[in-house]
Amino acid sequence: MDQRAELLRKLMDSKNMKVSDIVKISGLPYSTVKAILERGAEKAGYINVCKICNALGITADELERMVAENNYQPTTIAAHFDGDDFTEDELDEIRQFAEFVKNRKKS
Repeated sequence: MDQRAELLRKLMDSKNMKVSDIVKISGLPYSTVKAILERGAEKAGYINVCKICNALGITADELERMVAENNYQPTTIAAHFDGDDFTEDELDEIRQFAEFVKNRKKS
């Protein structure tokens, strides 16, 4: 498996997403998503990779940067809350706060 596909799978795991979730969000056929995740993103069409990245909340550029830096770290923390359901607005607020804390550490 190529590095991009491996990173996509790790992102899916960190967000508790399945192939079917990516299919619903991206509009891509199940077989296309499955093939990209199993055979690699290098041979896949750019637009299809972009759609998968978009479904995961990242851009293709961010995926490439993660591959180049080889330092993927999950940024989704909602998966660590036990059983609580959050609205999209609440998840955005959590992400913003996490970003605030990370930026504060850099100062």
